[in-house]
Amino acid sequence: MMVSEEKHLLVKKSKILMGTSVTIMIVSRDIEYSEEVMDNAFNEIKKVEAMMSVFNEESEVSRLNRQGYLENASEELIWIIKEAEKISKLTDGIFDITVAPLIEYIDKNFLKDRTSFEEGLRSILELVDYSSVKVEGRRIRFLKKGMKIVLNAIAKGYAADLAAETLKKCGIRNALINAGGDIRTIGGKTDKEPWRIGIRDPFHKEQNITIIKLHDGAVATSGSYERRIAQGILSHIVNPKRPLASEQVISSTVICERTLVADALATSLCLMDPKQGIDLVEKLDNAEAMLIMSDRKILRTSKFAAYECTGCT
Repeated sequence: MMVSEEKHLLVKKSKILMGTSVTIMIVSRDIEYSEEVMDNAFNEIKKVEAMMSVFNEESEVSRLNRQGYLENASEELIWIIKEAEKISKLTDGIFDITVAPLIEYIDKNFLKDRTSFEEGLRSILELVDYSSVKVEGRRIRFLKKGMKIVLNAIAKGYAADLAAETLKKCGIRNALINAGGDIRTIGGKTDKEPWRIGIRDPFHKEQNITIIKLHDGAVATSGSYERRIAQGILSHIVNPKRPLASEQVISSTVICERTLVADALATSLCLMDPKQGIDLVEKLDNAEAMLIMSDRKILRTSKFAAYECTGCT
């Protein structure tokens, strides 16, 4: 699809990848070249999907989950696991890629007998332990039988970053990648105009609660309202420390330099005490956040407003 805007051409293409709609937009005068480099970027995202999808039995993640170990793991998967560990330590274990068995257990058993559910829950929680994923050279292994990982809260962000790097290597100066709400920008929409990105109001999903301006950066939003488990009763974002805790934060938005980090932090902030989450982001370099509470209150880090577009529609 091509849209003409003033003297610039916005070349846009979308594909269903990683279980969501992925859109790439490039501002360029060369439509044919833009479409060619878009295809290169989409191919990189396909590689991430083939490596990390739990729905593909032959993916590296599926084989690791099935066997409990993986020989000759790709450098990319090893790198992602190490990045995830950094964020787990940063969030004191709130972010944990080993949460997969817990999500599966709650989804299947939450509505069953309460006593047996809670007994089973205690044993499942022992499997949620990011420090029990060991990387030894090119080998990855779990220290506890029955462990599984899920990379949903980091893989889309990584894919968006990878697509952006692919476009930049091809000389693209103005582009936007949207991987199911995880957004990475290259430059602005033009050299003088930033990209404008709407942040959805969780209480009125057809409206934006704010619009942010972004130039060369990343933004991700996570929300407990998007997907549900246990027949719609609980959020799919599960706290590994307090898995049945009530939801205080129903939407979190993080702005930073890398989409991978924005993706993981936005998920984590949905699970943390709101003040604790804001304080955490305040300590990070070049990161801002906005939290929307279940009582409709909004918390922002000190410089988040600098990204907001006043008077935008």
